[in-house]
Amino acid sequence: MNTGMDEPLFIAIAGAVIGLIIGYFTGRRTAPGSQTARDLGEKLEQAEAARERYETRVNAHFADTANKLNALTANYRDVYEHIAGGASELCSDGDAAQFKSLEAPVEPEHETIDADTVVVEAPRDYAAKTSPTDPGVLDERFGLDGEEKPPQDSTTRS
Repeated sequence: MNTGMDEPLFIAIAGAVIGLIIGYFTGRRTAPGSQTARDLGEKLEQAEAARERYETRVNAHFADTANKLNALTANYRDVYEHIAGGASELCSDGDAAQFKSLEAPVEPEHETIDADTVVVEAPRDYAAKTSPTDPGVLDERFGLDGEEKPPQDSTTRS
């Protein structure tokens, strides 16, 4: 039952499929929006790289600043201790007492707060109201249905 028409028909269908595939990819590359999309993608990558470089510079700056502040603190402590040592040797006892060397303050190991001394209450609403029954600005219903509006205070400056 081979009629001889099968081979040219198969070649035509295969050529059409290959042509459609080539046309699809060519169309995607040459579409008017594709170049814009590629440009935007490149700009996005450049912006992300610039942000990462900036974050790295900020982190390095603050790490360097912290190191310099630590060195400054150590130098200040050394100078102060030098002055205090010289004062204790060279000044009278009363004047030398003013130059005690720096010591870290003694902190308690655990500060505890007695639960009975803590008073927890909701914040109070001191905002101006037109009448005592009006909801204040801290009320849950304030401004939700559009009827309550904050009072217009003539003393408030804009």
